[in-house]
Amino acid sequence: MPRLSEADYRSILEVVEKAAEVEGVIPFPTAVLDALRHLVPCDVVTYHEEREQRLLVYTGEPVAPMTKEIRRAATRYAHQDPLVPAAEARTISDCIRKRDYQRLELYQEADRPLGIEHMMRLWLEPTGTDAARLEFDRADKDFSERDRAVLDLVLPQLRQFRLRAVARRRAPSRTPESLDRLTAREREIVGHVAEGKTNGEVARLLGISSGTVRKHLENAYAKLDVHTRTAAVAALNELN
Repeated sequence: MPRLSEADYRSILEVVEKAAEVEGVIPFPTAVLDALRHLVPCDVVTYHEEREQRLLVYTGEPVAPMTKEIRRAATRYAHQDPLVPAAEARTISDCIRKRDYQRLELYQEADRPLGIEHMMRLWLEPTGTDAARLEFDRADKDFSERDRAVLDLVLPQLRQFRLRAVARRRAPSRTPESLDRLTAREREIVGHVAEGKTNGEVARLLGISSGTVRKHLENAYAKLDVHTRTAAVAALNELN
């Protein structure tokens, strides 16, 4: 592994900080991609994902726009793609000689028109599930061992951030109507729980039994579609 500089580690930290700020279902919006492009200078950084529908987010300065013709060619010749799923960052030159790559229809009709002469790909799921990946494109020079090293170093964190976004996407959405379904007593009890009170303390405060407190909490859990005290408090705060 090449020796990394203090500036390299600061850039890695910037990527992690930007990704940690994301709260939506897209794990790598343009702010994160900009930080990645600063970490590994290139023409374009793109996040691809194919789930129920195709997701593509990019930042940078492509040589030419992605036209329908180029998109069709990329699909038609996808089987020629030399960058198959891998556990670490890989470049085109890792997998195929340059002259052989340039003979491919994929290069001639899709990559070349976009100015892609060199690419490094980072698979966010080594098996290729959902085709979730980050792609770094350059027209001028190939990627270095330093570029590979910084991406491999930050890869575990990037995979975790993607999994968090997937979990948010799969989580049942809550609306203000969820809160409306709680009775006044259920909201009151969850409010006391949010203050750190135990079931016994809430029971004594309200003059009811601990079993009644527990039953109210169970009803609140069901209405908020959660399973724990912490999750119920978080859901209540989210909807307030």
